[in-house]
Amino acid sequence: MVENVGFLLRAATVNIDKRNLKPIPIIFYVLTIIGYSCYYYVYLISVLWFVFVHYPQTGDYVATIIVFSLGAFTETCPIKLLFMVINRNLIADVVERYLICDGQVNTASRFSKNIRKHLRVVKKRGTIIWLTLMINAYIHCLTPLFLPGRHFPEDEFILYGLEPMRESPNFEVATAMFTISISTGVYSLANGTAFMVMLFGYTEAQIISLSEELLNVWSDAEKEYENVVDIDLEDLNAFIATRLKFIARMHVENITLIKQIENVLRVSMALEFLFLMAGLIAAMLGGIANTYLEIPFALVQIFMSCYLGQKIINSSETFEVAIYGCKWENFNKSNMTTVLIMLQNSQKTLKLSAGGVAILSFECLMSVMKSCYSFYTTLQSTIK
Repeated sequence: MVENVGFLLRAATVNIDKRNLKPIPIIFYVLTIIGYSCYYYVYLISVLWFVFVHYPQTGDYVATIIVFSLGAFTETCPIKLLFMVINRNLIADVVERYLICDGQVNTASRFSKNIRKHLRVVKKRGTIIWLTLMINAYIHCLTPLFLPGRHFPEDEFILYGLEPMRESPNFEVATAMFTISISTGVYSLANGTAFMVMLFGYTEAQIISLSEELLNVWSDAEKEYENVVDIDLEDLNAFIATRLKFIARMHVENITLIKQIENVLRVSMALEFLFLMAGLIAAMLGGIANTYLEIPFALVQIFMSCYLGQKIINSSETFEVAIYGCKWENFNKSNMTTVLIMLQNSQKTLKLSAGGVAILSFECLMSVMKSCYSFYTTLQSTIK
């Protein structure tokens, strides 16, 4: 998975894998610079001009609010890439620690098999979110090609300096800039999201698999000595002590890793949430009939962030329950103490946050939806 995501991110000029010593080809830097130059012209300069200069002249409220929502939604693209570029060394260090952590697992063990089983689900999850973002964006981008006449992804959006938009060569220039900016922005966003799904998903897979190891630690000890006639409880407890130390070490390592990657991306996630919420409110004000493609683009991003946070919470709670169910009452005092320490650590539930402001979970998702709708109804009544 690291190789797959790393390959995609290299095209966005980010190398997350220290094992890959090949320099990123210059062409990727050139394409990214060209792409984001178009992006900033279209979705920053032109949006600001349209909202603050064009709107006072025309008074077209609906078109202005739709353009504003487009600008807000698309800001998540450069934000994610910018933070990954700025923190590329820290991200590469975290990925290396994840690889080292994975290297400690015996590939022939049940633990490893359980991790791989859960990672297959994570891979499907990452593939689905990547395809969803890309397909949604390209439907938005390519739909005008199948309509009669000359159209743009958003017909009401006028680019700065390209009036009249539907006359040559302005039409051709605007179409090229829309296509390049949308392709570049969504590609980096989709890859950055897939990267988050991969790392958080691996932590989830490890913790769930560690829970399975805990539940089987006593039966594994009995199975290890099933052919011994006179079973010594001290031998059983020595076997269990070794397993518990491994499980505790891996659990602490995963806690450390998830905190490190969260510290790197928490500001990025907070800014993305703010822009997405502002965009959702504006899109509803502009009318769902006019923004039916933009709203799913935002909802998918918000849902995936909250979903990943919820999965981390669920896996952490599963680990806590597994500690209670590991038949600790059969252990000696030393192993009981180890279990107690693990229990204390597990009761500090692992959580992801958006800038430390909100804990990402399904509860957060509902709060965001309610807040956006409340702002929308308030603004709608005020405007009327």
